[in-house]
Amino acid sequence: MKYCISVILCLVAWSVSAGDLPDDYLPFTLHQFDEKLEGESEFLDGFKISMNVPPEFLESGLNIEAIISLVRSQNVTGIVTYPSGRTTKIEYEIVRHREAEEIYMKSSLGYFLWEYISIHDGKLNLAIYWWYCPPATEKDREIIEFTEKILADSSRWHKDDDRECGNDIENNLWSLFCALKYASMEITGEYNHHNTAIQSVRFVIDDLVPNHGFAHTLMDYNNESSTTHSDILHVLEISRQRIEGKLNSSKSSRVRNDE
Repeated sequence: MKYCISVILCLVAWSVSAGDLPDDYLPFTLHQFDEKLEGESEFLDGFKISMNVPPEFLESGLNIEAIISLVRSQNVTGIVTYPSGRTTKIEYEIVRHREAEEIYMKSSLGYFLWEYISIHDGKLNLAIYWWYCPPATEKDREIIEFTEKILADSSRWHKDDDRECGNDIENNLWSLFCALKYASMEITGEYNHHNTAIQSVRFVIDDLVPNHGFAHTLMDYNNESSTTHSDILHVLEISRQRIEGKLNSSKSSRVRNDE
């Protein structure tokens, strides 16, 4: 029953035009091809996303229930294509979100939910929440702790971040962004630009420096003339505490459900 309600809500929600979506949502329109759905957003020039599907899947036309069932039952993948032509793999999953099943898109660009799904004129319309933050895991806590260790000594921190981390690794001299990126790769074996640990740090900075206007939050906060080494450690401490709070809350919820 909840699944049916979720689909109905998605169909109703898309009756609001793409221009009326919240600011942090990006609408995409995917077109049908022989063995995939592929398309882009009018607000993100040059980026494309795709979902690979069996050739026979589209023979009877697009169907939201069938797409969700496909992702639930099979290892469904796709591709993110950047304006430069570079590509990265997408893995699709079904997750529980707001008491309903949602399609979850995982790539090195970030982890995003497909929301506001509808079908119109043979095309699949959807929106992704650009700042979606997946539920916290122990690995997110470990990423923050590792980053705190990397930056514990003020002599190992620098204020000249350019988001190119080769020199940071080579010289053991770190910006906030590169320390987080390196810790993420060491803990999880991959870098996800929007993983929960990194998103948590961004959100803490947003809270501490309202209306900051940073184009790249981690880099610009790190390089801001007023930012001190103590500020960097304070941001990481708050981020770790928030993640630990979410983990403890999740554990308590599971205990209550088991009782």
